[in-house]
Amino acid sequence: MKRIALVGNMNNNFFAITRYLRDAGYDAHLFYKLAMEHFQPFADSYDTWYEAYCHQVDWFNDGFHNADINEIRTTLNGFDFFIGQGEEAAIAYKAGFNMDVYFPYGSDVYKYAQLPPHYSWASKLKSLVVAKNDRPTYKQMAEGTMAKYLRGTIVNAKYILADATNDDFENELKLLGCKGKYMNVPMPFIYYPTYEKLFDGYIPKSNHVDLINKIRSNNDFMLLYHGRQEWATYHNKFTGKNTHHLIEGFAAYVNDCPTAKACLVMLEYGSDVAQSKQLIQSLGIEKYVHWLPKMYRKELMYIIKHADVCCGEFAHSFLTFGTVIEAMLMKKPVITYRNDSYYLTTYPELYPCYNAKEPDEIKEAIYLAINNKNDRLLKGEQAYKWVMQYFIEKPLKELLRIIEASE
Repeated sequence: MKRIALVGNMNNNFFAITRYLRDAGYDAHLFYKLAMEHFQPFADSYDTWYEAYCHQVDWFNDGFHNADINEIRTTLNGFDFFIGQGEEAAIAYKAGFNMDVYFPYGSDVYKYAQLPPHYSWASKLKSLVVAKNDRPTYKQMAEGTMAKYLRGTIVNAKYILADATNDDFENELKLLGCKGKYMNVPMPFIYYPTYEKLFDGYIPKSNHVDLINKIRSNNDFMLLYHGRQEWATYHNKFTGKNTHHLIEGFAAYVNDCPTAKACLVMLEYGSDVAQSKQLIQSLGIEKYVHWLPKMYRKELMYIIKHADVCCGEFAHSFLTFGTVIEAMLMKKPVITYRNDSYYLTTYPELYPCYNAKEPDEIKEAIYLAINNKNDRLLKGEQAYKWVMQYFIEKPLKELLRIIEASE
């Protein structure tokens, strides 16, 4: 039995893969640092049996440069295969471990790995003159920045596995000059067996169940967007989601149909929650919009199940990402922007969706979804089958093939 170390857990991605690999008979273990609460293993499971093989590490408690390299070597020695992602994979690379597979998650490629690999001479000189606990020492600076090791673990991985995305992201990945084999293989970042019980009527422990049931009972149509509010604040060219297009499109619909029993449900999550609330107020649609707090996936999936349609994003074309995959696993169709030409050479077919980007297109998508329930339900069923086949079963089969072919 091969022992597999999954090093990193950005957005809880590897928690799912660890469980799939254990289901396949491997002794897989997850090593992850403490991150945002809603991206921890307990946020994505209804039990605690995972604790025996999911290990929270304290490697970065004193900063990247002060990580105990010998401790990391002791922890990771004895594993036969390494799957990496993010900062944990970077420090493992510094400790001498090359990744067999690296799964990019986004900003690791287009932001953090692109930062300077070395500190400036001015920074090094300052470290000699002014000693501070929160500043790396001269010796540590001479070793290079965290970006150097993140880039190193990506560039030297034997395989880079990532779904087909768009030209902008693909170009950023090419700039790194990866030596390993790059393959369009999605990262199956959600463990679907956990949520199959929702189809059988399971109700998770959550403070939001009663509220969502009330919202559902008071409306004939529930539109859900459970991603980040990102449209007014600029971080970089990849983070904007044009959430205001959704709000404006929904407003156009309810203005045309003011007696419609339809609502939009969103999360207080992201940089632009306040701006979105102001926009909703200015459009006069407050009574149609319900806000929920940011929550764990194990709570969120129940809400998704009770929605009629879910939403992706309306700025960049991405085929598979959190909100749309979670929706489709609950058999919900999505309204999202997708440039099909990016993906038709990778996939023989794409999941059905309401393809929309501008507010008027989103308004039309809402009309179509409300006025043709049978088509809406069919889209949800077909999307579920697509996700199971192309996002979970085939990628896992390819990952297992790579593992078995390794020495």
